[in-house]
Amino acid sequence: MKIIFKLTLLFGVSLYLVLPALALSYYDINKPGIEKLKLSITANGSSDIIDPVVEQLRSQMQKTLLFNIVDDSDEATFNLDINPTPDQKIISVKLSGAQGTSFEAITKGMKFSNEDGEYINLKSSQLGNFLTDKLMGIKGSLGSILVWSAAKKGEGQNSLIMQRFGAEKSQKVTYNFYNNTGVSWNPKGDAIIYSAQTGNGSEVLWQGFLPLRLKSESIYFDEGKGSSASWGSNGKVYLAKYMGGKNTDIIEYEFVTGGTTPSLERIRRITKHSAIETEPVLSPDGETLAYISDKTGSPQIYLMDLSTKKSRRLTLSDKYNINPAWSPDGSMIAYCNVKNNKSTVFRLGVADNIIGLGRQVSPNGMNAESPVWSPDGSMIAYSGNQGTGKGSNWKIYYSLSSGGSASRLTNSADGINETNPAWNSGLK
Repeated sequence: MKIIFKLTLLFGVSLYLVLPALALSYYDINKPGIEKLKLSITANGSSDIIDPVVEQLRSQMQKTLLFNIVDDSDEATFNLDINPTPDQKIISVKLSGAQGTSFEAITKGMKFSNEDGEYINLKSSQLGNFLTDKLMGIKGSLGSILVWSAAKKGEGQNSLIMQRFGAEKSQKVTYNFYNNTGVSWNPKGDAIIYSAQTGNGSEVLWQGFLPLRLKSESIYFDEGKGSSASWGSNGKVYLAKYMGGKNTDIIEYEFVTGGTTPSLERIRRITKHSAIETEPVLSPDGETLAYISDKTGSPQIYLMDLSTKKSRRLTLSDKYNINPAWSPDGSMIAYCNVKNNKSTVFRLGVADNIIGLGRQVSPNGMNAESPVWSPDGSMIAYSGNQGTGKGSNWKIYYSLSSGGSASRLTNSADGINETNPAWNSGLK
């Protein structure tokens, strides 16, 4: 499943790329209301490679929520020309600015080893990320993998489903008879852990992903119903464990692979408060743990410095804030706020936070929860429900991380609920 991509330089490639200041002025995750770039994609020839690349790329660039694809190059801010070469396995791509702009054209070549549909989708994802990087100043998230839980309405069994961002095809990941949920990726983005509620208790399962292994390995078991495990950026695993009474604390574990099967070995107890503390998520730099505690009477998000074990409350407004998720650069946390039976996704800066007021990400009129950031920080995916009746379904949606309208990620049929998305670290 893993494909090694190679970009072959064909022609004299300009070394003068977009100035960082120019690129970054187009996209700032701290500012809502981004103006999308108008991009034309033109095929100057036809082949079994060019035709699907153009079709895929036009669809993929619009899915990033950063571009509008226009048919008339005169209306575009930037133009991408895709041309054949004497070698049928190589295409030439030229990115240029509109007439009168100072953007210096970039010409590159791309070599294809076959004409398989999935392979071409991944190659066009690579090209799309190249364009996003040069025009927006961010690395792009096309081709990265999302995994979520899906269940038919009325059934208790959840299966895990995966899909690459920018593709239409999804694939089932788990085939056991458990309730599978709470996926967390390892730092490399090539393996997952998740929770399975069995008849005997709660298990944490490990599963290799690149290449995909359909057989999972149990790495932790506890009687009773446990919470989901979180794989930290430092390679450690964090798990909320019931300690008796109304007390749940967070434990840090080592992920051990030395034996015949991987396992978890307890390292230390992180929290020792008599309250319920759960949903641990480690910051990208491995220094700060975000978690939920109800020690003030309602669930709120706290941040703990792991070196000093000192905590501070992050969410200072409203009574019910859950589902913390770090941005890739560690500057913000997305979370779910529940108020008046309405759940909404917000995001909040972790530094210089005085009043704890977040910025709304999910649109009005939608229940949204379980946010997760895209690898480049430009988008946030979440479980969303736009209905109001009992027959409405939860589906996976996403928005720009600065907020705005919601786009549907999945194309599953009615009667299937999709929850708890998890996004890996980038195109593999």
